[in-house]
Amino acid sequence: MTATEETNHKRQSRRSGATFVFREDGPMAQVLQQVEKYAPISQPVLITGETGTGKEQVAKLLHAHSERPGRLVSVNLSAIPHDLIENELFGHLKGSFSGADTTTTGYVERASEGSLFLDEVGDIALQNQVKLLRLIENGVYEKIGSQRSQTSTARFIFATNRLLEDDVASNRFRSDLYYRISTFTIFLPSLRERKDDIPLLIDHFLYYACDDAGRHTMTISDEALKRLIQYDWPGNVRELENIVYRLVATVHTDCIDIEHLPSLFQYDQFVEKKRQFNFHRSKADELEKELIDMALLQSDGNLTKAAQILGMSRNTFQYRLNKTAAGHK
Repeated sequence: MTATEETNHKRQSRRSGATFVFREDGPMAQVLQQVEKYAPISQPVLITGETGTGKEQVAKLLHAHSERPGRLVSVNLSAIPHDLIENELFGHLKGSFSGADTTTTGYVERASEGSLFLDEVGDIALQNQVKLLRLIENGVYEKIGSQRSQTSTARFIFATNRLLEDDVASNRFRSDLYYRISTFTIFLPSLRERKDDIPLLIDHFLYYACDDAGRHTMTISDEALKRLIQYDWPGNVRELENIVYRLVATVHTDCIDIEHLPSLFQYDQFVEKKRQFNFHRSKADELEKELIDMALLQSDGNLTKAAQILGMSRNTFQYRLNKTAAGHK
C-alpha cells in the first residue's frame, strides 16, 4: 500500500492508525516501505523511536501484512516485575510453586503461529535476557515447573525507546541479544521530524474526536494550526492526539482558534523561544551531518574507523548516520 493510499484510507481506519497518516514525500513513506519489505519474513524485527511515535501501530501493520494465521499478542515488558517475566512469557504448571493452583498459558504460547510483540525490550533485566535469547534463536522454552521443552512458532517483534547500543556498551543489555534482534530495524521519526504531517494528523484526529462526540467535524484556524506546528511535541503523535481530543471536548464553536489552545501555546514569548531552540537544533543537526561526512571521507567509507574518529561506538555511529540521512531527505 502506498503512502497516498494510506492517507486516502484514513477515514476507514480507526484513530489509532494515525501513525500512517502522512505526506507521500515524508519520512514515514520510507518506514512504510520497510514494513512491507520486512512483514513476510520470519526473522525478528526491532522498532525504535521515541515514546508516542506509534511503534505498536507499526507492529500491528507488520503482523497484518505477514499473513500469519495466528494472532498478534502484545506485551509491555516494562509493566511486568522482573521476577514475573518468565512466568508471564512461558506460563507455569499447576503446583510448580506456592499459589500455582492451575496450569497457565504464557504469552509465547498464546502467540503460536502469529506474532509476539515485546514492547520496551530495553527494560528487561539481564537475568531474563538469556532465556529470551534462547527463545529467539531456537524457539525453545519451558513452562515453569516443567521438564519438557516446547517449541514456539511465533514471529517476534520488539520495540524500544532506548538506544540499545549505549546499553550494550554499558553492559545493561546483552550484545548477542541485541545483534540477534536488530538485523531488521525500523526507526520511527519523531513528530518534530515530520512536521509537514501535522495538518494531516490534526484533520485525522478531529474527524474521529468529533465522531466520538457526536458533533459535526470541526475546523482549525490558520493561526492556531501555525502554533501547533511550531511546537516541538515531546510526546509525539500521542500528545497531539490527546490535545485534539481535549479541544473537541472543551471548545463549543465549530472552529478552533488560538484562544482555545492550552496555555502552553498562548504566549508569543514561548513560541519565539521554541523558534530559537529549533533554529539551533537544526544548526546542530547540520553540523553533526558535516562531521559524519568528514569522518567517512577520512576513513574512506569505513564505518568502524569513522566511528573511532568521532569517539563513538560503531553502532552509535550507524544510528546517527541513519538518523541524519533520514532528516536530510
